[in-house]
Amino acid sequence: MQELTGKVAVITGAGSGIGEGIARAAADAGMKVVVADIDPGSAQAVAGELASRGARSLAVHVDVADLASVTALRDAAVAHFGAVHLLCNNAGVWLGALMQKADIKDWQYLINVNLYGVIHGVKTFLPLLLEQGEGHIVNTASVGGLISGPPEGLYTTTKFAVVGLSEALLLEVAGQGVGVSVLCPGLTNTNLITRSFAVRPESVDSGIDHQQPAPDVASGISPLVMGLQVLDAVREGGFYIITHDDYRDIIRMRHDGILAALDAHAARYGSTSATGK
Repeated sequence: MQELTGKVAVITGAGSGIGEGIARAAADAGMKVVVADIDPGSAQAVAGELASRGARSLAVHVDVADLASVTALRDAAVAHFGAVHLLCNNAGVWLGALMQKADIKDWQYLINVNLYGVIHGVKTFLPLLLEQGEGHIVNTASVGGLISGPPEGLYTTTKFAVVGLSEALLLEVAGQGVGVSVLCPGLTNTNLITRSFAVRPESVDSGIDHQQPAPDVASGISPLVMGLQVLDAVREGGFYIITHDDYRDIIRMRHDGILAALDAHAARYGSTSATGK
């Protein structure tokens, strides 16, 4: 989707952080922007600021963990702007916990937002984009969707799933006019950590203080810089959006380990095809 001027972007988690950065970049590119967030005040503040700069914007309260809420988001966007061209499934939360000590509610909280939030977005908006024959979906994962380790096992489980979902979606919609990207950012200067605790519903709050160190997000890159990188990928049809080069060696180590395991299997058992012959 090379031309963005006049197109409509729907961005979840756009009341702050990466979502806000994407929203600002989209507005600067001449897009109409739907600022969706679980915090209606934050959504309204960002949408109002964009409008003060001449952008057409709309604030919508959304809980991405709730399919009906995401459906209402789609309906509001279409009612206001007549179409949706870019969907950024960006809303996400963080929790640091060792898997051996995590409560099932810890798992449920991250899965409900980080994974089901993306699933709900795809389920709700994809038919619209396919019917138009034009559009792009950006799913926010994390560099933690490519590499993993404690104390972020719960978080990276959800982000690995988003990467896999996005890879499959890319192949599924190939040739149908809909592009797909997966955003895998490293440290970004956002309020992800504090917001994740503030918006956690009581129904999935384990009440456990896991006392695990949080990422040093304050040292991360600007969300606006990341927003510009996202729009570059949309224009160019890029799939992986990996914002930090300093994870290169760790990512290579992981993939080298997979290839080494394949070589060891072939050496021990002989080369086999997918059919086992």
